[in-house]
Amino acid sequence: MPIDRHQATGLYRPWQPPSFDEAENRRDQPPAGAEAARQGVQLPTVEELEALYEQSRREGFAAGHEEGFAAGRAEGLAQGQEEGRRQGHQEGYAKGEAEGRTQGEARARAQYEAQWQQRLALAASLIEGLEHLAERTRETLAEEIAALAVEIARRVLQDELRTSPERIVSLVRRLLEEDGAPHLTIRLHPEDLPLVREALEAELAKGGHRLVADAAIGRGGCLVESDSHVVDATVPTRWRRLVARLWPESANWEEETDVPDDGGEGTP
Repeated sequence: MPIDRHQATGLYRPWQPPSFDEAENRRDQPPAGAEAARQGVQLPTVEELEALYEQSRREGFAAGHEEGFAAGRAEGLAQGQEEGRRQGHQEGYAKGEAEGRTQGEARARAQYEAQWQQRLALAASLIEGLEHLAERTRETLAEEIAALAVEIARRVLQDELRTSPERIVSLVRRLLEEDGAPHLTIRLHPEDLPLVREALEAELAKGGHRLVADAAIGRGGCLVESDSHVVDATVPTRWRRLVARLWPESANWEEETDVPDDGGEGTP
């Protein structure tokens, strides 16, 4: 009959060295096995002891396996969590770094484009302002140049009329030919009248024209009057027409002097 380890434990006692005093007394006592056999106690056999050992080993193995499994599982779980955390941290860091770099580059690109657009707008505004300034400068210069040219021409003509007063003769002759009407009244500056009468005596007599001295008429100009119309060939009027034809922007220019213009210029 097999016995468990608890029953077997009571059959064995720890060994102690015998006392020399008790050796003689025990010499006459029967052996423990003989006493046990005499009392009817059956000792385990070798096979039973081996079976008991194997059972204890298996139970110890099972208990150790369970404990080791639990400890290994806990340690493996902890290591797995740590490894997973480390790998997750690395992957998350790499992914976060890549996304952060992409977002940073996109943000920097957007900021750069915004700044570039602002600079382009500023440059366009500056260019437009410079163009307007250049246009105003050109207009101002054109007006100043035109005024200067008018003034130079006026002074040249003044000098020409002073040195060549006979130009009034060619003016009156041309007006008579273009008008063609008889009995015209021609108003002249008092100093120009003798020149015209002497040079155009025949033409005046043929057409029945009349010369009238008028101090209000500047030298070099005249007024031609008929019953139906008046031709203003005075210097200021002819000068304004000439300036308006050459420089339309200076059409409002007015002559400041009554010095006659070139009698051969323009058509009244």
